[in-house]
Amino acid sequence: MTQPILHLGAADSGLATNQRRFFDEALPEALHAKSFEAFDPSRYDEDTISWARESWQLRTLDEYRSQVGFTEFLFELTELGCAFDTLTAAVRVVRDEARHVELCRRLVNALGGTDEIPGEPKWVRSDSAEPLRVRAVQTLTGSLCIGETLSTALLAATRDVTEDPLAREVVTALTRDESFHSQLGWTLLAQLWPVLNAREKKRVEKRITMDLESAREAVFEGCDFDDTESPRNPFGHLKNAERTKVYEKSLERDVLRRFDKLGIKVKASRR
Repeated sequence: MTQPILHLGAADSGLATNQRRFFDEALPEALHAKSFEAFDPSRYDEDTISWARESWQLRTLDEYRSQVGFTEFLFELTELGCAFDTLTAAVRVVRDEARHVELCRRLVNALGGTDEIPGEPKWVRSDSAEPLRVRAVQTLTGSLCIGETLSTALLAATRDVTEDPLAREVVTALTRDESFHSQLGWTLLAQLWPVLNAREKKRVEKRITMDLESAREAVFEGCDFDDTESPRNPFGHLKNAERTKVYEKSLERDVLRRFDKLGIKVKASRR
């Protein structure tokens, strides 16, 4: 069976030039395309580069999935008739996720990969059977309040142990953007939660419980072993015990406590 591929190559040279300019104009110089092109992988051994390349390929799939999911979310907020400042913030989220895909793509190429990313994003779509406002709130609770909040904490911890300068710049950019996405989620939830009726709130709470379980599984997938004594990869590598500590703290402090403050009752399993 042929392995699926996420194709990120350019279809038109003119559009590719525009794409490069679009991203570089809003990025610090350290993350311009030329910085990735100047990267010298020979400073590291092949095992280090191979691990890093595979790790960032997986991150590329995750970021592409988020880009698609938040594009749908932007459309749902528009259909709901949300204020223009809200829509503008959602436009930024989509822009940010596209930028994350590009930064990951650039880093994968710098690490010896190509624009053909092995694998397929784990697509996230809202439930079309639900009323529009329920779909929108389910997306913002699952993807922003849970997903981006936990991701911010994990990325911040990863940034602190990332030794390669270029990779550290990438992780820093991702952390900054996803912090904004998390804050947007909690702001919108406070606005939209009172709009839901009792039955709709129950449906969202049920979905939150499911999303919390899915988030836990995603965070700890492949982490069921002790890597305490293993060498740390310099391109962004949290040890399993570190990941557990950051996750548990962020879950309690940044997620569950804030749901409780809004009167939203959910359960979450621990590591």
